[in-house]
Amino acid sequence: MNRKTLLLPGLVVVLFFSACGETSATFDNIQKNRLIAIGSAPFEAPLLYQMGQDWVGADAQLGELINQSIQESLQEETTLDIEAAWIGLPYDELAGKLENGELSYVLGVYGITEDRKEKVTFSKVYYTSELVLIINPVGADLRPDGLAGVTIGVREGTAVELFVRAEFPDSNVAPVTTLDDGILALRRGEVSAVIDDRYMSAYSLDTMPGTSGLEIIPGVLGTIEVAVAVRHGDERLLEMINGIIAGINSDNLYDQWLDGEPKEQVARIEQRHPDRLLNEKKAVEPRRVAIRVSKDDSYDFDIYRLANLSFTLTEESTGKRYTSSRIDFQSRVGVSNITVPPGTYKIVLPKYNNWSPGVVQVQPSDPDRVTVNIRLRTGGQVRMTRS
Repeated sequence: MNRKTLLLPGLVVVLFFSACGETSATFDNIQKNRLIAIGSAPFEAPLLYQMGQDWVGADAQLGELINQSIQESLQEETTLDIEAAWIGLPYDELAGKLENGELSYVLGVYGITEDRKEKVTFSKVYYTSELVLIINPVGADLRPDGLAGVTIGVREGTAVELFVRAEFPDSNVAPVTTLDDGILALRRGEVSAVIDDRYMSAYSLDTMPGTSGLEIIPGVLGTIEVAVAVRHGDERLLEMINGIIAGINSDNLYDQWLDGEPKEQVARIEQRHPDRLLNEKKAVEPRRVAIRVSKDDSYDFDIYRLANLSFTLTEESTGKRYTSSRIDFQSRVGVSNITVPPGTYKIVLPKYNNWSPGVVQVQPSDPDRVTVNIRLRTGGQVRMTRS
């Protein structure tokens, strides 16, 4: 058995081959066509997607390592230059194209399923896809245990679709071509939820216009193991790819490739849900309002006549009334306190001829404590401010 060591940036891979001259239909095709044809779904950002003429993402980096290894292996047998090209295809066409030799291998969020294993051979697992629930809380504030009868958008022909059909049999599956199509359908109200990969979901919600109100519900619904697919019997390519993946897994390199913007997107988007719940709680949470009464020094009015009186705050939309504590003077300023939920309130002193200094708004964005300052001005005018 021959042993070959391949040194790549940040990675040492030890490859084992039965024999350098072992026959392989895939290697023969690559050598004949001088082309490594990588089959993939066309757009699965941020794991794999096209930016201009380049393919980028963690899967693209894995593909570069595989292509480099193939090219170096073939250079021992030929002086011809070998190029690599990504071939974008629907998920349900990838296995067939690989079987008939049109593709060298398949890479790109390609989940392992029993049906696919009958058609192709999978490498070692290099990525575990975590599936999450995407909702539009304006349409339906759903949770994973409340999906019965709900229409869920899922990418057609994927392992995700099989998972959703198996795990949520009482739901209605609405197949979509891409995740972005599913997100748009959710935004339009054509589906009530979308289920897909955590990183891909965060990328779509972070980059698509008009999706700032959509959320990822915390928690993982399930996982799908992702691997590279090769033709049955292609042991030479399989061993090469498995050697590379073993090195990647040992160094946790794939996870490192997701550092930076992909992980930041996940954190940023997953924060939407708790932020909304906090804001909704805050929107109805009562605020403590301190009402302070004072007067101009030149105003001829005995302000202490207001001592021990209470304010009534009447919410304008509901008519509900709240009574403050009695006015207690601290030096020349009378202070009264009251706790009310956010709303618009008319302030009245019932026992002082129903005198009203005006209306105050307690807003959902206010802090826990609000201060209303009522200043009696010379000439009988009133100035009321809040802070």
